[in-house]
Amino acid sequence: MVKELGIGDTSRNGMYQITDTNWDHNGTLRVTVRELYGVSMVGPQMLEAMRRLARRALSHPDQTRSARTARTFYADGCSHATFAVSRLERN
Repeated sequence: MVKELGIGDTSRNGMYQITDTNWDHNGTLRVTVRELYGVSMVGPQMLEAMRRLARRALSHPDQTRSARTARTFYADGCSHATFAVSRLERN
């Protein structure tokens, strides 16, 4: 089992950090990730790395159904991305 990440946890390379997590009424976890080096534009590779970190906010990231990008924005000198991470249905 992979350790579930939370607010303040960073990626292995120290470039991204989880800044917010919250569950919505549909059982989807909304995870906001920011990059820590002040890049003002999020490219496809950066967005994918941020998505991987957001998926690790679930205790079983291998059981993630999707991690849709809900929003990207620039604030406090860093780029941020919010992902809607949903789980597979359990039978």
